[in-house]
Amino acid sequence: MIVLRCFRTDRVNFAIRNYVEHFMKKEFIENKPTILQEVFAESQPNEPIIFVLSPGVDPTDALKQLADKRNVQFESISMGRGQSERAKRILTEGAEGGHWIFLANCHLSISLLPELESIIDSLFKNDSAINPEFRLILSANPHPQFSISLLQRSTKITQEPPRGIKSNMLRLYSKNTEFTLVDQQRNFRKAVFGLAWFHTILIERKKFKSLGWNVNYSFNDSDYSVCEDLMAMYMG
Repeated sequence: MIVLRCFRTDRVNFAIRNYVEHFMKKEFIENKPTILQEVFAESQPNEPIIFVLSPGVDPTDALKQLADKRNVQFESISMGRGQSERAKRILTEGAEGGHWIFLANCHLSISLLPELESIIDSLFKNDSAINPEFRLILSANPHPQFSISLLQRSTKITQEPPRGIKSNMLRLYSKNTEFTLVDQQRNFRKAVFGLAWFHTILIERKKFKSLGWNVNYSFNDSDYSVCEDLMAMYMG
């Protein structure tokens, strides 16, 4: 009965998508990707950027690639126990040197946010002392105790994972910036297709809850990147 309900829900969603696409536009049923270049072009050094995380989405690789394109030093810390002192140190150094500081998973250090905000206030008192290339980037899952004042002064970004096999495949293929697939051997291109297909299926099965996976796992972009790097190393 549960399986039949899942299939019925998918058929209803498919019919609704077809109706909207036919009478309106296709863009109303597709998630538009967040273009980081545009976000950073409009951002300011004294305005933090907060990524509100969604399941299966990890902005770390995209931020690293953008920082490399702009020739900016990128430093990241996964927040948690024992990382507060290091975070405060690189934040001060980054403001002076014009680095991009990425504090990931801030929901794991909610108690540190008020102190972090006071450091930001002290740094931003004298805007002339801040390097214009400096950016403070944070990521966090939605949390009821997240600092409201920090949210109000920041640029908020959310990246929802694409829905459907085709959209996820295209997203994964767009991440292949370190090497051009056209220049690779045929066997390697076939292996990349198989890996992207396999990763997409893993993500799609999550929408069936316990029917898809007994133990839920994010299967995020970092997992795909590690597998792709290992494959390139052994097949290169």
